[in-house]
Amino acid sequence: MTRASQQDNDHDPKRRRLLRRAATVAATTAGAGVAAAVGMPGAAQAAPGDNLIMGTTNDAGGASTILTHTDSPLVLANPAGAPLRLVPSSGLYPHVLDSEAGTVAVDDQGDLFVRAGTDANPTNGWAWTSEWATTSVAVPPTRILDTRDANLRRNIVSGSLDSLNRLQPGVPIVLALDPYVRDGYAIKGNVTVVGMTGAGVLTVWGSGTKPTASTVNWATAGTILSNFLFTELGAVGAYRSVLTLQATSSPTHAIVDMTSLLVGHPSQVLLGGGA
Repeated sequence: MTRASQQDNDHDPKRRRLLRRAATVAATTAGAGVAAAVGMPGAAQAAPGDNLIMGTTNDAGGASTILTHTDSPLVLANPAGAPLRLVPSSGLYPHVLDSEAGTVAVDDQGDLFVRAGTDANPTNGWAWTSEWATTSVAVPPTRILDTRDANLRRNIVSGSLDSLNRLQPGVPIVLALDPYVRDGYAIKGNVTVVGMTGAGVLTVWGSGTKPTASTVNWATAGTILSNFLFTELGAVGAYRSVLTLQATSSPTHAIVDMTSLLVGHPSQVLLGGGA
């Protein structure tokens, strides 16, 4: 065969298409120049620096595929829908607020920004992440305190009761919920007072300085009162999920029932559906 005919065969488009069908060519990793071939034995190997080939299987094997860009946003076009825009976090605001619908970006605080809707009627929002949001996990109704029951006083880790095991006015007790939740944010449930000797107030909070707000108020002795409880959990010493209870004016027994826990991720719940 002459040199001229050899060159003609090498540049024949039909021949090139035939060679492509013989194997699937893996693309190189961008910036690294490492290529890998997959498919049939003896498959052709992409030369270092080749691009990803659309419409074929591109497998980098054990190597990484790296996308590099300058300070301007990198836009990956999508003919079938909205493009994916990867925006440097240092240059996120304010232009991302006017970006195309379908934009997803992460700011320097770890929050995930989403530009949804359509270009004619867009909406800006934030995707749920455990970095800042919480989720409420329902648990089987669980009694975590009853000062009348020795077994249900076991979660008290600080403070003291009177001789009849009632809350003493002005003396806080701390209840640890670590057996039920790991680093919990808040609790939902019910709190009940019973066996009080006169008018009084019960306040339930997480930890730290006692708030001025009340959780349950009663005017006379001998009543039973309940109220919905939704309060932040605190931390004291080695205990990372605590409630603090304090009565004012008169001693009283207290009962706390838990129905839900607020956490960053359901795996933090150690009881019931969160386990």
